[in-house]
Amino acid sequence: MRSRAGGTRRPSEVERGFLELEDGTLVQYRPISPHDKEALKRFHRRLSWRSVYLRYFGSMKELPDRKAGRLARLGGGEGFALVALDPEHPEEIIAIVLYVREGEADRAEYAALVEDRWQGRGLGLGLTRRLADIAAARGVRRFWGVFLPENTRMLNLLRDLGLPERFYLENGLEHVEIDLLAEGGCDPPGRG
Repeated sequence: MRSRAGGTRRPSEVERGFLELEDGTLVQYRPISPHDKEALKRFHRRLSWRSVYLRYFGSMKELPDRKAGRLARLGGGEGFALVALDPEHPEEIIAIVLYVREGEADRAEYAALVEDRWQGRGLGLGLTRRLADIAAARGVRRFWGVFLPENTRMLNLLRDLGLPERFYLENGLEHVEIDLLAEGGCDPPGRG
């Protein structure tokens, strides 16, 4: 895989590490683990009603045990997830980005969720760039997602990837497709 800086990086080099946020904060990220189930439930409880609504298109006070377990086991051929950890409390998840493949297809549904106090700092964009590199290395050619039109942060994040995208409105929802194998990849130069 090629970075914008022109270097080549192996998938294992982007699966774990540190992201430097716009304000200089270093945040550790790594693949999700089955041991993260309870941390995912705590993460969900810290989200605002609006963040949950924008992600799930409705209310969900608690992340159901079954859904938390399914997310925590992503990592095989069906999908992959990265989590970011709170620098002051490394046992706590502050963001998750993931993709889920459509069978053997080269397309995958993309989703992301960032704890409210960490939004707008570049964490979602940095994690999504790492996830896109990992997905491309595993044979995923395109990410797709469906978002509420008022989810402007997410829609802007996808535009900021700098990859060819297709946006269209259907049934009141924004549909987005991103080409992961565009020239230059989506890994930015600099710290990773």
